[in-house]
Amino acid sequence: MTTIDVHSHYVPRGWPDLAAATGSAGAAGAAGSATGWPWLRAESERDATIMIGSRQFRRIRSDSWDAETRLADMDADGVDIQVVSPTPVFFSYTRPGDQALKVARIFNDLALEICAPAPDRFLPFCQVPLQDPDAACAELDRCLAAGHVGVEIGNHIGDRDLDDEGIITFLQHCAQAGVPVFVHP
Repeated sequence: MTTIDVHSHYVPRGWPDLAAATGSAGAAGAAGSATGWPWLRAESERDATIMIGSRQFRRIRSDSWDAETRLADMDADGVDIQVVSPTPVFFSYTRPGDQALKVARIFNDLALEICAPAPDRFLPFCQVPLQDPDAACAELDRCLAAGHVGVEIGNHIGDRDLDDEGIITFLQHCAQAGVPVFVHP
């Protein structure tokens, strides 16, 4: 019997300054505001903290970005395959759609790098700018062509729930493409 872990997140070891990458306000560095962009404060080769502006969001370990560590943990736990999904803090649903698209592209491409060492054991899921259904569908298609096998979304975008017309459009696109959707509450 194959054991599949369907709820595993990744965080890259680093990424570009999201304020600069999106051309937006909200500095990413330690001096940034508490409402700034996420950035990673590395504390050692194995430990880091996801920061949101100047606020600590979550401490993480190297299993978030290091395939060999992740594989060793999977072996120890008897896990054969792992769905590797984005961390919801990077969804950027409160940002304009064009900014969320730029962030999605950055993290989607980094996810493929994290999963590349073990394509038979890691199943990369992408993220999309769900606040813009057309851009979300286009990014999903780009990701599927690049090697992602599914998508993770949140269960709401602001005050819009999963029954919102735009979200239904995206979900129908996923259904037509036969793409699994992981809804993160």
